[in-house]
Amino acid sequence: MKLLVSAEDAPEDKTTNYSFRLGVAYRHRSGNFDSSGYCHHALATESGHEIRFECSVDCEGGGISVALSKDDKSAIARLASIRMWNRNKPDDDASEELLAGADDRIFRIDRADLRECAELVTDRKELAALRHK
Repeated sequence: MKLLVSAEDAPEDKTTNYSFRLGVAYRHRSGNFDSSGYCHHALATESGHEIRFECSVDCEGGGISVALSKDDKSAIARLASIRMWNRNKPDDDASEELLAGADDRIFRIDRADLRECAELVTDRKELAALRHK
């Protein structure tokens, strides 16, 4: 599982907008699957111990919750269901719902070099900048 959370300053809104892209490779299925969507602004949990983004996929495609670690070295992704697409099949039949089971609702995702997430970047300018870092 790979997770890329992007931030974009929107001068007209005077705020920062966040989005996510999630890449998944299943153990027992071929192909690379991904999903993406918009994240709401960061919120502190009631206990104050976590900063979270609630992220959703358009058209009732589910979503994920992303909590940032205090040491900035990992994130916790929580999911119930999310719409995933097979990257090698660019048609409507390529999507399916990923439902979390009892043992795979919460994932710790360790920070990696940005180049490892290059496959999740869809903007050509961002991808070129990423490859030159």
